[in-house]
Amino acid sequence: MARRPIPHGVYTLRTVPSRLEQLAVGLAGLQVLDAIANALPRRLVKAHLDHLGVPNDLRPVLPVIKVTTAAGLLVGLKAPRVGAMTSALLVAYYAAAVRFHLLTNDHPVVAAPAAAFGASAALTLVALYLPAIGRTETIRT
Repeated sequence: MARRPIPHGVYTLRTVPSRLEQLAVGLAGLQVLDAIANALPRRLVKAHLDHLGVPNDLRPVLPVIKVTTAAGLLVGLKAPRVGAMTSALLVAYYAAAVRFHLLTNDHPVVAAPAAAFGASAALTLVALYLPAIGRTETIRT
């Protein structure tokens, strides 16, 4: 079956999300999935957090952090300052997560997901949100 051609002028640069916008949306989705996984009472999650030495008082806050950062990443697509702040906070959050893994002598492969999430947050900060803030500043002046 042959593909139908896309009519000229139907898509613009703003209607097709960039790879960086897709990364931000994907990271937000993974944050929500991780929040759900952390919110469900499971022995595996509890044992993992015990192993890492995460304080019991901090554990109920983890799903809240993940859901609010997911929202911040999505809101950041329209309000880049919110996205920049959220991405910067995620970089710090995941840097702390990697540090927890390293302090407990986990194999680097175990810390790799946290490092990948942190790197994705850093990429969205530097390549998506900060340049967007610069563009909005030059438009206003």
